[in-house]
Amino acid sequence: MLIYGKDIREQIKERVCQTAVELKMGLAIIRVGDDPSSLAYVRGICKFAEEAGVKAEIINLPDTIAETELLRIIADLNHNPEFTGIMLQTPFPASLNASRLVNAVDFDKDVEGIHNYNLGKLVSKEEGVRPCTPKAVISMLKAHNIPIEGQKVTIIGRSMTVGSPLALMMTAENATVTVCHTRSRNLKEEALRADILVAAVGKREFITADMVHKDMVVIDVGINFDENGKMRGDVHEEARNCCRIASAVPGGIGIITVAELFDNLRILSQRA
Repeated sequence: MLIYGKDIREQIKERVCQTAVELKMGLAIIRVGDDPSSLAYVRGICKFAEEAGVKAEIINLPDTIAETELLRIIADLNHNPEFTGIMLQTPFPASLNASRLVNAVDFDKDVEGIHNYNLGKLVSKEEGVRPCTPKAVISMLKAHNIPIEGQKVTIIGRSMTVGSPLALMMTAENATVTVCHTRSRNLKEEALRADILVAAVGKREFITADMVHKDMVVIDVGINFDENGKMRGDVHEEARNCCRIASAVPGGIGIITVAELFDNLRILSQRA
């Protein structure tokens, strides 16, 4: 069975709309270069902003921009009261230090929840904004009444934006968590032990049918594009057909992630 994120997106949008009526909310999106997957994500963000009545401004920059210049732009946005949230759209060109740029954003405007300060809040189990895609995964499971507590959760992918923070959030939900990656030994066997498998490796159709079983829940956070420009996930279609429940791509975690970005903006705007 495929599960979708539209209803969850609409519920979050309703909360954001209510806050946008009461408080000033503004999102600045910095996009460097022309990566196609990032463009699709940014389009989704702009669509949500328009529907929710929230100001969103895209700052398109060439991939040749110097890091010092980008840091200056971030500093200006930190001091600009028009924007209550700042988002840095990845991936960045190799010439830029992603960690330095992310942590140059004021943590009170870190709408993605990936500043070291906000990740520290996650580690110490304090209240704060959480990374958007992990929030989306938890929201999808809960909205579809899929138990997390006591379940064996295997996450394939260890990035600081998805895999690693999701492991902490799943642990906080009392799951038993295993984090794997492309260099893990016996990856197939690790995957097959899972009650819930989260594919966050960033490789098209990486999860194949022999890595899942009929009682498994598979959550696909991948956004990849094939030769025809069609969006594909990290999970092969045959694998989705072999498990009990699987999230759709497109129409699944991606659209919830956009909504969670604005939920974080709502939280930050209320604190401003």
